[in-house]
Amino acid sequence: MSAVGDGEQFERLLSAASAYWGKRHHRPGACVVVEAMQQDVRLVVRNLLLANAICDLTSARLVVLTGTDRELSGVLWERFDVERVRRLAEAFGAAEIIDVHDLVDRRLADEGDGPAAGIGSAALEALERATLLRLSRTPRLPGVEDERHRARRGRSRALSAVYDRLFAELSPVALVTGQVDYDQWGLAVETAMRRDVPIVHTQSGGSMGAYALFPGTPAAGTFHEELTGRLARYFDECVWPQRNLLRPGAELVAWRVKGERGSWWRGGSVNSFELRTETERRQLRGHGCDRLGLDPDRPIVTVFQHAVSDAVGTNREVFEDFAEWCAETAEFAADEDAVNWLFLDHPEQDRHDSTGHFAALAGRHARRPHLAFLPRQALSKNMLWSMTDVGVTVRGRVACELPAFGIPVIQAGWSPWSGCGVSHVAETRADYWRLLAEAVSRHTKGESVLAPEQRERARLWLWLRRSGGDVSSPLLPHWELGEGEEYLRALSVSMRHVERDGDPLHRAVRRMWERRDPLLSRFDFRDPAGLAEALTASRGAS
Repeated sequence: MSAVGDGEQFERLLSAASAYWGKRHHRPGACVVVEAMQQDVRLVVRNLLLANAICDLTSARLVVLTGTDRELSGVLWERFDVERVRRLAEAFGAAEIIDVHDLVDRRLADEGDGPAAGIGSAALEALERATLLRLSRTPRLPGVEDERHRARRGRSRALSAVYDRLFAELSPVALVTGQVDYDQWGLAVETAMRRDVPIVHTQSGGSMGAYALFPGTPAAGTFHEELTGRLARYFDECVWPQRNLLRPGAELVAWRVKGERGSWWRGGSVNSFELRTETERRQLRGHGCDRLGLDPDRPIVTVFQHAVSDAVGTNREVFEDFAEWCAETAEFAADEDAVNWLFLDHPEQDRHDSTGHFAALAGRHARRPHLAFLPRQALSKNMLWSMTDVGVTVRGRVACELPAFGIPVIQAGWSPWSGCGVSHVAETRADYWRLLAEAVSRHTKGESVLAPEQRERARLWLWLRRSGGDVSSPLLPHWELGEGEEYLRALSVSMRHVERDGDPLHRAVRRMWERRDPLLSRFDFRDPAGLAEALTASRGAS
């Protein structure tokens, strides 16, 4: 991964950006706070561009938060250069740049790690736990904490206190961030929620995507929980009623997704889903079952394990942690031999687990002939989708991809799309076991638990994520261009030769901001006639 500031093109970008943003006018006191605590230059640039769009809309100045600490640098990225991030922020017009971790270090030196006054104990504990798990690369914390864990909790409390002080002094009109989990990001988000500051969460991938959480009714949960509910309402009010109009685009997106990687696949032939007939699917399924020693006449339930230390407890989850969920699901599966069970480890588990949890679980059930445990990328997309009759996950992206192709999914937790009718979402453990038992019962009878609307809803969600919620800007290179010299050169060229008037990103930001929508959108879904005209024009040109 390239750090912010690599290569000669970086200097050219700084020059172009400084000339592009130039002198800007803002209201006294008004500011937009944006985090630049990422190594990937694409993430930092997205945050800065979107924050500048809000600055233009609100006549606010740009305040950038940056910094890191030794633990984060050692686990989350390879190298992080605060000075280069500072130079990039200055080029993008930052009026003030604050090293958050420098403030934290000073607070710890002067005042120690006393309790943070503003944040609730449950919210602080949840973010501390998620951070400790990620830094430790373990699925759960030990019963007795060591000095390292206690020191990290102290740092989290200091971070919370620093954010409380900064937000009180700055009174920002918005917080823009590319990450909402773990202490250095999540505590800023938690502070913003308590102070009724709008939060815009930029997304990786595509052109420009972002979720937004505007103040409204008192928040009843984490950022992710609140967002899930608001996205569900938006989907039902704005997207689902337009399904007949959107269906051709959704079908095209589904066709394109078949040949692109999801969260469980990487590039190359292993990634494409190319089967065209049910006969081809049965033949490949039979080959896969022979290879794994499974009975091809039994349905197959595929369980997609998560990266066990990745943002644990940050959304609503039925089990205490991902390791517990997978282990208890395996125990359930061991007694349900009317179907085959295929457990797949996460593709990036090596970066998240130092305990060998999945391998130990596989060893524990090695003598169960109807259970198979496979490492990452052991099956191609063709093979996996041919074999899977039911998918099981907590919040993985397979929960919105598989239903789009007629494969039902059971979730033991929430994802952004979990309120959109895409999958079967368990609300309690008892509900989860009920859903699994029902899936086993119905699929052994040759039936399916796929609900009537789930396939179409899943395809509409894929369309929303990849098209309706993906906004192009003539300034911003596409994510897939990569993070190296080519990306920096393309961005520099845009900064030198593209003017900001009429930028679709600015129009989309204004619409989201004024309507308090939960996501950035390419189209105005509340204007059916305009939506129809825009879609017809784009399809007519293709």
